[in-house]
Amino acid sequence: MFSFLAGLIFLAGFAAHIALSSRYVLTQRSIGNEVGRNTLRWNALYGIALLGLAVWGFVGLIDNRFFAPIAPLFVAPAIVALSQVVIRREELFARFRALDVTRRHKLEWGLFILYGVLSMLMLEWPWSWAVCLYGPTYWWLEMALLMLVTGFFYLVGRRHGSAALITAVAYAFIGLAQYFVRKFKNAAILPNDLLALGTAAAVSNQYTYALDPRAITGTVFTMAGICVLALLHPSWSVQADDAKRGHVGLDTGRGLASLALCAALVLVPNYMRHFQVQIMYWYSINFYEKQGFLPTFIAVLQDMPVHKPEDYSTEAAEAATAELSNTYKQGIGSSEQRQQATAQFDEIKPTVIVVMNESFADLADFDGLRCGYEGPKYFNSINDALYRGELFVDVHGGGTCNSEFEFLTGNSLGYIGAGKYPYSTFKLDPVDNLARQFKNLGYSTYAMHPNYASNWNRDKVYKAWNFDHFLAIDEFGGFPERNIDGTMKSQTSTGYEIFHSGVSDKATYQMTLDLLAQDANPQFIFNVTMQNHGSYNQNNIPADKLTNYYPANTYENPAFVETPERLNEYLACIEESDRALEWFIAELKKLDRPVVLVFFGDHQPAMTPDYNDLWYPEEDELTHTQRIYHTEYLIWANYDVAGNDQASTYRDASVDVLGTITLDAIGAPLNTYEEAQLAVNQQILATNLNGYLGADGVWYPPESTSPYSELYHKMSLVEYLNFAEKI
Repeated sequence: MFSFLAGLIFLAGFAAHIALSSRYVLTQRSIGNEVGRNTLRWNALYGIALLGLAVWGFVGLIDNRFFAPIAPLFVAPAIVALSQVVIRREELFARFRALDVTRRHKLEWGLFILYGVLSMLMLEWPWSWAVCLYGPTYWWLEMALLMLVTGFFYLVGRRHGSAALITAVAYAFIGLAQYFVRKFKNAAILPNDLLALGTAAAVSNQYTYALDPRAITGTVFTMAGICVLALLHPSWSVQADDAKRGHVGLDTGRGLASLALCAALVLVPNYMRHFQVQIMYWYSINFYEKQGFLPTFIAVLQDMPVHKPEDYSTEAAEAATAELSNTYKQGIGSSEQRQQATAQFDEIKPTVIVVMNESFADLADFDGLRCGYEGPKYFNSINDALYRGELFVDVHGGGTCNSEFEFLTGNSLGYIGAGKYPYSTFKLDPVDNLARQFKNLGYSTYAMHPNYASNWNRDKVYKAWNFDHFLAIDEFGGFPERNIDGTMKSQTSTGYEIFHSGVSDKATYQMTLDLLAQDANPQFIFNVTMQNHGSYNQNNIPADKLTNYYPANTYENPAFVETPERLNEYLACIEESDRALEWFIAELKKLDRPVVLVFFGDHQPAMTPDYNDLWYPEEDELTHTQRIYHTEYLIWANYDVAGNDQASTYRDASVDVLGTITLDAIGAPLNTYEEAQLAVNQQILATNLNGYLGADGVWYPPESTSPYSELYHKMSLVEYLNFAEKI
């Protein structure tokens, strides 16, 4: 209802804009003056903005939160007022021309600087009101970058404001894009996100693009900036005098110099060292809010290369690898349990199925969500797994490919560095991986993901890594048709079930069982599910499957952006995953062939930081952060694995070592890197970008001094050799 009323306000603003602009044009015509076509074109932009906001409101895409009732009442009149300034630009030009050269020069600079301020607000305001609190260094740095870019277009365009209009569009677009990324994933846009635009587009139809008052009021700054550009024109600027003296070419040179200076400001200084721009990747949005979008984005861009560990040399890394490998061989690698498992594996060659379940996490870890939530009941009840426990990851709310990369290669982003998507950034052909490892053991290798094959470059990466087959959305019958209301039909064209955001978990398990039925030889199957993908305001969960949890003392704060509806849509997805897993394991138990199942969640949903910050504000930063950077895992088998009592031994891990733990537990051959991993894992249980977990149960930041510092550094040498030296 509110959104519709907001639409009416903007429609009234559109009507006022048309009426006032038309009256001015007719008045001018009655006294013999014609309003220029270019002025009318500038003025039309304001009508388009008002009409667009009205349509957004009528289709229910304006949120009623924060200062929502006030926003349309402020924004609509402000845009109308700006349109009336623009329609009078030719009158203003005449007044500007009457000024002497000095005053015109000052006026031009004043308007240009004003546009710089408005540019920053276009970029920052839609997603963060904290723009007013940035330190002076970040303010001037971002303004300088924006003004230099604008200066290039303005000067090369011979001081026509229209030449710089592209900058207003770009700044507003980036600000709005960051608004939606924050809204959907509670994250900042990182440089590597630009390499994944295809993936983002593939899942874009699963989100609702509603605007809150921040985004709506941000349009005022955009339209104010356009107003300033409309007033910048060579008919009154100092350039008009230069033109008379034949110096027009000077502005082209000035524009190119502006662009070169901008490039130098991006490439020459080190933003972290020279401007004290900081970034902690576990919650990047927090640092973007403190320092501004551009300074932080550029700092992350400069930090993208894989950094060599201190005192690195190939010889030192090879020596560390050999030392750790020998430690494993002389320790747990020579144990009776490992020998039994190895003999069994050589004899039976079990099929290995890996399910990386989209956004699967047990939010009961948040004190039962303060409403008695107990988590996925079947998953938590499994008592015959080889191992189970908390799984620490490096992504949150998205970035599935990084959990995938770490599992398949055994390399941790904790050593590689943050802000990177290896699937999109590096040439991964020579990198060791589980698919190639199993293929060399005579296994057939399958990857499965019921979405576009090109998402995260999976089609290229899987081929390079020697997966025999990649079963993407086409193998599931394509995307389902949509109902009249926009929701997906319940099945694909070939009968695979749809739930929430796509092909259901159960449907992928059905296809997995079909693969097993078709081939009695050992297989390695890597299944990346889709069902639980955001967003969680799709309102498409059947009523009989929707949960009804309501955390106490949580939603009463009007500034708290999460809603119980979104929480329960997510929890309903997890319950559906839990039911599907129970069915799948029951089917695997019926098979007369050995099968190992590795099941884990890739990351938590984007909503959890809000609950984390509200409920646990006083704890230390690392503990606070790791709560939202872990999921759950289990390693299960349908046969008696030699050397393992299969009593669901609890063992915390990180995703990079999970595959290696599995190989070790089932007796599969290990390479020297994996042996080194397991030797380290006896003392360092888990590693991610935020820190590492020692055997003493304490989390340590990466650069801290701890009882495990030397071992952590040694493993950084080993991983650099195993990964960075190969790419």
